Amino acid sequence: MKNTICLLYAICLFYGISSLFCQEETFGVPIPVVGTSPNGGAVMGVLLAVVTETDGHIDSIIAPVVTQNELVGLSADMNYFGFPSENITYQLYFSHSSENFWEYSIKYKQKQFFWENLSLDALFRFSRDSSNRFYGLGQQTEDDDETSYTSRNIQSKLQLTSELRENFFLSFAMEPRQKWIRRGIIEDVPSIKEKFSDVPGIEGGYVFPIRLAMIYDTRNNEVSPTSGTYCRFFLEGASQSVLSSFSYQKIGLEGKTYLPLDDDSRFVLVLRGLVEYMEGSNVPFYELSSLGGETFRGFGEGRFYDKHRFQINVEQRIRLVRFFVGEILLDVEGAVFAEFGQVFPSFKDVKTKDIQKVFGVAIRFVVRSQIVAKVDIGYGDEGSAIFAGLHYPF
Repeated sequence: MKNTICLLYAICLFYGISSLFCQEETFGVPIPVVGTSPNGGAVMGVLLAVVTETDGHIDSIIAPVVTQNELVGLSADMNYFGFPSENITYQLYFSHSSENFWEYSIKYKQKQFFWENLSLDALFRFSRDSSNRFYGLGQQTEDDDETSYTSRNIQSKLQLTSELRENFFLSFAMEPRQKWIRRGIIEDVPSIKEKFSDVPGIEGGYVFPIRLAMIYDTRNNEVSPTSGTYCRFFLEGASQSVLSSFSYQKIGLEGKTYLPLDDDSRFVLVLRGLVEYMEGSNVPFYELSSLGGETFRGFGEGRFYDKHRFQINVEQRIRLVRFFVGEILLDVEGAVFAEFGQVFPSFKDVKTKDIQKVFGVAIRFVVRSQIVAKVDIGYGDEGSAIFAGLHYPF
């Protein structure tokens, strides 16, 4: 359901901003909405977008929504984005449905957090989700292995990042979370316990992981970069003796580069690579490395699970048109992308023939340095998938 709701807000942002042909600082517009997601299904409803801006800077977006979905019934949602300054952004999201599914979340980011070189990234989320899928472990799982489950989740995150010297950063994060797993509610799709009763994590679990990361970042903008490089080397782990129901260790390397192909950055080539290596005992399936979702867009979230993974993304972004709507500068972008990846139990199991491939197209509406509304359509071996949200995939 999460991707479905994101699609509504992508539509909200575009049409809301496009209605600003006067100089008023606050404006609103009712919008009929139709959305979909690979796991959540179709949704229909109506939304009211209320946007406040000052001198071309969006101060806030409020978007109440009422929707109908086959899985969760009638939902009432409220999403609020705040941009009180260049250094602070936050998002409040509240959703509850007639079938008793919900999500309540708060996200907060602040640069220059007490000290000029320190930044804060915080999150709290409480949810009950009906759209989860599991196909078994490994790259060889088939579409016919699909099962579903309902999850109740508590997730939090506290991350502090310090700039050690120009472009070099040290990050420390804690991400305690707990998951409860219950029967799926999707007709014609077996519940997870009917096929995978012995998989680790079938009842859920709790974990208190710590992550350290060294980061090199020369991007010209965090929200909507058009040039620069981002590299991250990280170590992550949790111990069963410290507030966790299982233990694991993970090491990973991620790199992204943004290559403008002309002086005006109308054409930007984006390259991304990620490698993860994981060890642990009785690690729940949902905590393993995975492929599928917003960064592997031909498959639904969590389509493939195993201990390790690698992934390569190539995306060509093209600014189709740029114009002022009122005082807000809006870019409309198109994109084509190709993605390659694999999950595997050991490196000797990496085989070229098992690499999954995804190709696709995208449309984005970008208010530089503030927000990106996207709709991405990916095509993989099992068909197409649509993902939407209010950020770039990478």
